[in-house]
This record gives sequence, C-alpha cells and structure tokens, in this order.
Amino acid sequence: MKAKQQLLVLATAALGASSVMAQSSVTLYGIVDLEVGKYDGSTAIRENTGATSRWGLKGSEDLGGGYRAVFWLEQQFNPNDGTFYNSSSFFSGRSTVGLEGWFGHFVVGRDVNASHYVESSADPFGQDGLVAGYGARGGISQANGGPGQIDTVRTNNSANYVYTWANLTLRAMVAARDSNIQGGAGSIPYSTSLVYEDPKLKFGVSWIRPQNYNAHWAYTAGQYDLGFVRLYGGYGFGQNTFQQVMHNQMAGFAIPTGPYGMVRGTFSHSTADGHTIQCRSVLGYVYFLSKRTSVYVDGVYDANAGKYTYRTNSTTGASGWQPTGTSSSGTGFTVGMKQAF
Repeated sequence: MKAKQQLLVLATAALGASSVMAQSSVTLYGIVDLEVGKYDGSTAIRENTGATSRWGLKGSEDLGGGYRAVFWLEQQFNPNDGTFYNSSSFFSGRSTVGLEGWFGHFVVGRDVNASHYVESSADPFGQDGLVAGYGARGGISQANGGPGQIDTVRTNNSANYVYTWANLTLRAMVAARDSNIQGGAGSIPYSTSLVYEDPKLKFGVSWIRPQNYNAHWAYTAGQYDLGFVRLYGGYGFGQNTFQQVMHNQMAGFAIPTGPYGMVRGTFSHSTADGHTIQCRSVLGYVYFLSKRTSVYVDGVYDANAGKYTYRTNSTTGASGWQPTGTSSSGTGFTVGMKQAF
C-alpha cells in the first residue's frame, strides 16, 4: 500500500511538472527589410536595410502564483551582405532576462530605452529606413553627418521596468556607466516615459540622460486617428555633449488608400544653438501584399543636406554641429520590400 502511495505521489508530481512546462513558450520572429536608394546629401545609390532587419527569440515560463520568467534575444543584420548590423555585438537588438508579475515587468541586460517609445511615435515611418525621423532623438539623418544624436535607441548593462495600468504605460531605465565610453567616466544613464494609448489617441512624454556629460533630451509626441487620416506630432528640446541647445519639431500623417495601401509623410525641423541644421520633408507609399509582407517607395528633400556635420572645427576649436561650407543634393529616394515572420 505504501509503495502505491509513493507511486501516486510521483505520478502527481510528474503531471504537475508537465503542466508547468506546457505553460512555457519560445517564439522565433524576425523582419527582413531591404531597400535600394540614395540618401539626401549623397550621390551614391546603394542597397541597405530599411527597418533594421533582425531575428530573435523571446519566451516565458510560468512560475506559478502569477509570476513568469522572461527572456528576449535579438540579433540585427544587414540583409544586403549578411553581416552584423552592429559588428561589436551579436545580440545587438536586445539581450534581457527578468520577471513579470503583479508588480509589472522587470528585466536586466541590453534593452530599448524608455524614451524611444515616445520619440518613435511621432514618426509615421517608425524611425525606419532612409526616411526615419531621427530628429526626434535630437539627431539628424545619416547624410547630414550623423549619428550625432543625443541619445541612442538601446543601452547596455541596464535595468528596465514597465508597468501598465488601463491605458497608461510607465517605463523606466537605469544603467551602469559603460567603460567603453569616455574611459568609464560620465553620468549614470537613465530614461523614463509615460504613454497613454487607446484606439484613436496616443500621447506620451519622455526624458533621457545618456552617459555623456551635458547631454539630455525631453520629448513629447502624439497621434490621433480621424478615420480618413492619422495625424502625428512631436516636439523635443535638450542639450548635446558639446552643450549646444537642440530643438526638434515634427509633424506627420498616414492616409489609408483602400484596404491595402497607405500614403505617409513627415516634416521635421531641427536646430542647434538656433541654427537650422535640418529642414526635411518626406512622402512615401506602402502597399501590403499580405499581413506580413509589404513593398514601399519613399522620397525625401532637405535643403540643408550636407551643410552641417557633427565635429570639432579645426579653426575655431568649437565642437558639435558645425557648418561644412558646402551643400549637397537635398533629394533622396528609396524603394524596398519588408517581410516579417
């Protein structure tokens, strides 16, 4: 009888373990986006990734009692030649592990800054590709001397917290100083954001202080769906590493054209110490071949293309956005295809 009881206990434990394992999940996902085009301020036509091409694994395990263990690994790559998007990092998109529960979501590792969720929401292109609204990060387009932006999209060695209550989502990030930047000196990086979202309205505010001394950036952005058009807007201000006062204004729209097409456009204006370093207009069209596959064509014009670059002036010794004394063709275009899985 005792042996039968022990066998029953073991069988019950095995079934319990199987039940827990059945509530674990791992998802493989990715995006391959390849575009052919020319940056504003450049004469070269080349292939490049539009939305950053990537593949990843994310998963969770039910720990019981309403708690879950979670992880996220994401690698970015250049689809035109198969190389790493970030040559110094394998999982450059994300590399996190943590817990979820009644307290919210908490992970550590390399993660997206809290501020990015607000900055990208001002741009109907989602800060993807040639037409990306980099000005929302306190920077400008690649052709105009980037990166030079005040903040980046991701931070290493970070602790990240997310809590959602009804339509409100609070995010916060703090990180250790990176020894590869300024010899480990500088500020402790942190960022925070608060976003309200419902089917028609999205509005958020954010703040980020990266590691570099002096730099900080505040941004507010919103979207509103009128049915026939979704409107976008954003405004940011702050200071870059070289203590230049930065401002950005962005406005955009997305107009559905039938069940499968959409016209998108933006206007972005950025200044450094009162000097216009970018005045950029974008117009594009995307057509969805399926729920996961789309083709697109975009055009861009910036009258200030090539007129400024992020450097130290050898004559004056001043650092930051400096005039080049030259200008380039302000037009750019891209034609691409995106496939998600």
